[in-house]
Order: sequence, then structure tokens, then C-alpha cells
Amino acid sequence: MADQKPLFKAPYDIKDVSALFAIVAFVLIIAAIVGNNLFGLFQQNVNFGLFFLGAK
Repeated sequence: MADQKPLFKAPYDIKDVSALFAIVAFVLIIAAIVGNNLFGLFQQNVNFGLFFLGAK
């Protein structure tokens, strides 16, 4: 047991991980902004009062 391995060796490069994290974060931010805008248009174009009044 003279040749001991290190307890933890990173199987990845920290630059790769940070680049991947930045890409995923950017995509999620763009998706949130676009989804929020589309939902706002949906709320403006659909009259929800008709659904509630018609359900009586």
C-alpha cells in the first residue's frame, strides 16, 4: 500500500463545469423571460371573468 491514490480526484475541469453552468443559467433566464411575456399576453387576451360567471 505504498502507492496510495488521492482521496478525491476531480473527474472534470472546473472551467468546463462553469461554462456549462453559465450556458444552462442563461437558457433558463431567457426561457423565464419569454414564458412570462407569453403568459402576460395570454392573460390580456383571455377574459377569465366569463369562466367564473358561466360556472354558476
